[in-house]
Amino acid sequence: MKKWLTIMGMTLLMGCSNNEILKIKEDTPIPVVTKKGDSYVFLDDLKHRSTTKYMICDGDKKQLKILIRVRKNDIEKINLILDGETKKMESLGFRGEYEVFSADINETVKKDVNYYFEIIDGRFKYFYGEKSSYYPEDVTAFTYTIEYKQRELPSWAGGMVWYSIYVDSFRDGDEKNSPIYSEFGPGYYFSPSGRLNDGTLRSELISPEKWQTNGTLQGFEVTDWGDDWNTPPYSEIEAKNRYFTYAVKNTRRYGGDLQGVMDKLDYLKDLGVEGIKLSPVYYSSSSHKLDTIDYGHISPDYGITDKNSYRELETGLGSDIWTNSDKFFQNLVDEIHKKNMRVVLDINFSYVSPEFFAYRDLLKNGDSSKYKNWFILNGELKNKDKKILLNLEDKSVQDYLIAATVKWVKGYENKGIDGYFVKNDLTGKGFLTRWKKALLEINSEFILVGESTEENENNLGKDGFDIIGSYELGAWMEGLFESRSSIETVKGGMEIYSIKTPRWNLIESYDTDRFYSGLINPNREFDRLNSYGRDDYINIRPDLIDKNAIKKLKLAALIQLTIDGSPVIYYGNEKAMWGGDSPDNRKPMIWDDIKFENETDSLKKYSKNRDKIAGIFKTDMIKDRISYSVVADKTLEDWYRQISEFRNFDMELFKNGDLEILDLDKDKYLEDGSVEKIWETDVFSYKREYKGRSAIIVINRSGLKKTVEVPVQGEKGYTDYYSGKRYNILGDKIRVELEGYGYLILYRRVEFD
Repeated sequence: MKKWLTIMGMTLLMGCSNNEILKIKEDTPIPVVTKKGDSYVFLDDLKHRSTTKYMICDGDKKQLKILIRVRKNDIEKINLILDGETKKMESLGFRGEYEVFSADINETVKKDVNYYFEIIDGRFKYFYGEKSSYYPEDVTAFTYTIEYKQRELPSWAGGMVWYSIYVDSFRDGDEKNSPIYSEFGPGYYFSPSGRLNDGTLRSELISPEKWQTNGTLQGFEVTDWGDDWNTPPYSEIEAKNRYFTYAVKNTRRYGGDLQGVMDKLDYLKDLGVEGIKLSPVYYSSSSHKLDTIDYGHISPDYGITDKNSYRELETGLGSDIWTNSDKFFQNLVDEIHKKNMRVVLDINFSYVSPEFFAYRDLLKNGDSSKYKNWFILNGELKNKDKKILLNLEDKSVQDYLIAATVKWVKGYENKGIDGYFVKNDLTGKGFLTRWKKALLEINSEFILVGESTEENENNLGKDGFDIIGSYELGAWMEGLFESRSSIETVKGGMEIYSIKTPRWNLIESYDTDRFYSGLINPNREFDRLNSYGRDDYINIRPDLIDKNAIKKLKLAALIQLTIDGSPVIYYGNEKAMWGGDSPDNRKPMIWDDIKFENETDSLKKYSKNRDKIAGIFKTDMIKDRISYSVVADKTLEDWYRQISEFRNFDMELFKNGDLEILDLDKDKYLEDGSVEKIWETDVFSYKREYKGRSAIIVINRSGLKKTVEVPVQGEKGYTDYYSGKRYNILGDKIRVELEGYGYLILYRRVEFD
C-alpha cells in the first residue's frame, strides 16, 4: 500500500512546482480505496444537471437548494460559485455509493442563475460546470432558469393520498372479459375454446386468420389468482423454451379489470385514499399496457368483452367513437367521483406496440405510407427486439395523441379523468406544451404529473409538468434502516423536503422492487439490479428473514404519509406484499376471499445467503425447495387507517405545513457522575407546522429502547395523539421514551392547548 501511495504521488506531482496545477491523467493510478484528502477525485462520478432534480425551488419563499452528487467519501470540500460569490456546500450524507452536497440560496430574485462548483480534495482542485476545467477562467457555468410563475395547482391536488393500482393484478371483477392471448399476440396460439354468454365463440372474437400464424402454443389461459407465484404454468415454460426467453412471469395474466377496481372502491375509501392512479388501460395485449395499440379506446380485457369488442378495434376505430369498454371506464370514473375521490391515468408516449395501427400501415406500405414520419427508426423496420419509438416532433402524431387523450378528460356525458401520470421520458417540449394547453382547455383543474426522469424534471413548469413523481423518498428511507447510514445522513436526505415543491412521493411501483423486500436486501442502490436472481436478491416473505420487518414497514408508512408532498401507496403495500423488481412486484393482490397456495423458492437461487435461508427454514441443499404461506399483515392495514385518521384530523397541516428536521439530544453519563448532552444517533424526528398547529413525529430506527430530548418552541406542551399522554416542556425541550422501532406522534394547537 505504501508503495502504491508513493507511485501515485510521483505520478500526480512529478514535475510540478508550487505554481503548477495538479491534474488527473489517463495513466494516473486509480485508488484501491476511496478516501478524502488523497488528492484524487473520481471525475466521472460528478453529477449535476440544471434540472429540478438538482435545483429544488420554492417560488413562494424565493428559496433554492442546489445539489451535486459525487462518489462516496471522495471529496473534502465543494464550494458553489454563484454569480461570482462563493458559498461552502454541506454534505447531506450518502445515498448508496454516492454522496450528496447541498447549498441553500435564500431570497433569490434573479430569473437566470449562473453557477459552477469548485471541487477540492487535498492538493487537487477542479472547476465543474457545463464545461469543466482545471482553471476557473476556462469553466463554462451552468445556467438555470427559475420558474417562479409556475402554474398554481388546483386546491384539490395538494398533499393528497394516492393509491397506485396495477390493474391486471388488483382484482378480477368480471371473469367473462379475461384476455384470450398474451402480449405475444394471437399468432403464437391455437384458438381458444369456449363461448361468451351470448353464444359467441371466443375463437371468433378476432379474425380467425390471426390465430397460429407465427407459432403453435396451446390455447392461452389466465393464471389462477391463488397459484404459487414461483411455479410457472406449462404455457409459460413452453413459450420460454420455444420462442421467448423472458416468458416466465413477465407475460402472465391474472384477469384483473376495471370491474375489480369498482368493487373495491369502498375498501380504498376506508383506507384513507383520496385519489386512484391506474396503470395504462388503453387497448393493448400486455398486462402493463405500456405498449399501446390504441390510445383512444379501453382494452376489452379490462372493460367489456362481447362479440364486437375486438373486431371493431381491428378496423382502426376513431377515438370519437365510444365502445362499450370506453363507456364502462366512464362508469368507473363516475363512481370514483361520487365517493369524492380523483382518478389519474398512467400513459406512456415513449414507444408503442408493433400492432399500433400506424406502424402496421408502415410495415405494409413502406415509404409510401402516410405514417412514415411517425416513428424514430434506427435500423430495420421489423426488428422485434427494438422498441417502436414515436416521433413526438411530428405534428400529425401530436394531433392524433391530443385527440385520443383529450377524450378521457372530456368524458362521456359526465366529467372525465382528473390527470395523467406520464411514464418514462416525454421527449419534445413542443408536444408537451400543446398537449397541456389542450387538456386545460377542457378542464382547468386538470393536473399533469411526470415520472422522475431527467427529461421530465427539466420540463417541470408552467408549460410542462405540474408535479414530478419522485422516488427520492423510497431511496432515502431504505437507507434509514441500514446500519451503515448515520443519522446525519438520514437527516441530510430529508432536508430536501424542507423546500416545498410539487412532488408525489413514491417508495415503490411496478418498476421497482417492493419496499418491504428492500428491507431485507440492504446496502443496494435503489431501483438498480434489485431483481430475483440478481446478485443474491432475497425474494422470500421478509418477516421470515427479519422479525422486525413489519415494524420497519410501519415506520416507513408513517413517514410517507406525514412528510411533505403527496404520498403514493402502491397496491398491496398496506398488506405487506413482497417481491423484487418486475415482474415480482406485480403479484396478484392478497384478498381474504381468495385462498393462496404456499409460495415456494429454491435455495439454488442463492449463494452467499444460502446458509442463512437454509437455517431459517431448517432445510438443506438436498431438499432444495422451501415453502411459506402467502398472507397479509392485518396490523399494517389497520395502521394505514390510523395514520389516515390523524391526517384527516388536521388535513391543512399535512397539505400545507412547513417541514423542519429536528436535532435530538440524549444523556451520556460520565465517570465522575456528571451528565453530558450528546446527539442521538438512532432516533429521527421532524415537525410539520401550519398556522399555530404543529405535529412532531419521532421515530426510533433501532431495536433498542431510547430516551431523547426533542427541541420545541413556545410555552405550550404537546399531546400524544393516540394515547392522550401530555408532554410538558422542560426548558426548551420535551423528554420522550420510545420502544425499539417505536414512534411517537405529538400534536399541538397553540390557540387551544
